[in-house]
Parts: sequence; structure tokens; C-alpha cells
Amino acid sequence: MEKDCSFACSKVVKLIENKSVPANTGISLPPYTNIDGYRFINIFVKFDQEKSTELPVDLGVVFAFDERGEMGARRYVNLESNVPASQNTNFIDVSGAGSWHGSPHNISTYLARFPVMGPFVEVFVYNRDAKARKVSVWAYLVS
Repeated sequence: MEKDCSFACSKVVKLIENKSVPANTGISLPPYTNIDGYRFINIFVKFDQEKSTELPVDLGVVFAFDERGEMGARRYVNLESNVPASQNTNFIDVSGAGSWHGSPHNISTYLARFPVMGPFVEVFVYNRDAKARKVSVWAYLVS
């Protein structure tokens, strides 16, 4: 993918658009999306929510090497020079708790920023509540 990057290149990708997610269910929409050439992915999640007491929609992220998810990894560890060597891997999961905008908007939104850790990405959303939700997930890619 060639692009003129004399300034920061960016791109918007709609990963999930106003999809109904059943109660207590997680979904993804294959195939994986090509994000090769970008350095950061900013993932925006929006879901309908009527009350602050409702359980959230959470986000899972998988980075992989192709559109089929080859070598896809959902757990990561970062061994920087200031971190002791023996570390456990962590899920790439984000909770949507506490993101309600209130009434009359009746939506929740949140943003998660990650370094791009593979040329392809897929997102999973988990509706933790006891009723179906409309969910959208968009990505803003930045070089």
C-alpha cells in the first residue's frame, strides 16, 4: 500500500456499523481488516444504553498476519527495558463501563488507542447486558 506520507497519513475504517448484538453475547465480523502501514489505531465504540445501571459493551482486539486471522493474537506482553523479564500476557480487552452520556442521548461511547501490532485487525464486541444492543465500531488509523 503506497501513500504519500510527507505529513501524517490517516484513514477511517468502519469495522461494525449499527449492528444488533444479542444479550450476553460477543460477536465479530470477519474478515480481518488490513491496517498495514499505520502506527496507531484509535478504536471508537458506540452503543445504545438507556440507564447508567445497564452493563456495558466491551471491546476485544486481535492483531494478525492476514485476512483469515493467521497467527492472530489476542494476548500480548510488552517487555521494555524497565520491566522485569518474567511477565504474564494480557488480553487486549477494554471495558465500556462508565461511558454513558445520560438521558436523553441514551448512548455510550468510548475510545481505545493501541499501537498497530500486526498488519491486520479484527474487533470483537461483548454485550454484557441482558438485552440486545445496537453497536458501532469505527477505527481511525494514523501513521
